[in-house]
Amino acid sequence: MNAMRVRIAYSKLEESRYIAHLDLARVFERAMRRAEIPMAYSEGFNPHPKISFGSALAVGVEGEKEYVDVELQQEMDIGEVLGRLQEQLPKGIRLLEGRVLADGSKALMAVLNSASYRVRLAMALPITRVRLQEALDSWLEREHVTYSRYSKKGPTEKDIRPLVKSLTGEIKGEEVIFDLEVEVGSQGGVRPEEVVGSLRELESLPLDMESIHIKRTGIYVSYQGQNLSPFEHDQIQRGRSKQEAR
Repeated sequence: MNAMRVRIAYSKLEESRYIAHLDLARVFERAMRRAEIPMAYSEGFNPHPKISFGSALAVGVEGEKEYVDVELQQEMDIGEVLGRLQEQLPKGIRLLEGRVLADGSKALMAVLNSASYRVRLAMALPITRVRLQEALDSWLEREHVTYSRYSKKGPTEKDIRPLVKSLTGEIKGEEVIFDLEVEVGSQGGVRPEEVVGSLRELESLPLDMESIHIKRTGIYVSYQGQNLSPFEHDQIQRGRSKQEAR
């Protein structure tokens, strides 16, 4: 039997946004077993399923289009895999698309390097559209934006400005809505709430941070000036490999 690698796009919305990243792996593993889909396992004393995700979502953050790679023990119809798996997943996790990966396709964590977010939160005091745009322009003109992160080892200072690729905002009713694109990857990333928090602190925007709602609207491979899905990037790499093999 030939093994098969599958890449699946899925959404993680509503109550499922509270499923932590490590728990999400267990959710998929349990759903695969219940669906009787034969996962491939690593070798060694403590074998584990060959399943890997893209950049982790923080607890409480929704994901509009996330990705996971799964290796199966045998070839199966991709439609059957998605159908059987969807029946076993909890409410809020919806499978959107799936494709079979070619041999040699790079792992998600090796290629994903950009993410977009939408952040909604209430105004603590009224903000005009002009005032909001002035704050955004001022923030974007800054060369450095230092933000303090707290951990068990104590506070650490991080310059988040170089990691923010774009930032816009608009007012709708009593809310401010921000759209931002940030870099992700092995060098570390920036959290959307840090960007909004720094806007509040540095530009004196009266934002109610307690009301914040964050959704990751996409995660991409930034490649030659374009934001590609992992599916599109894999297809390009597959075509390039075929050309080099000729």
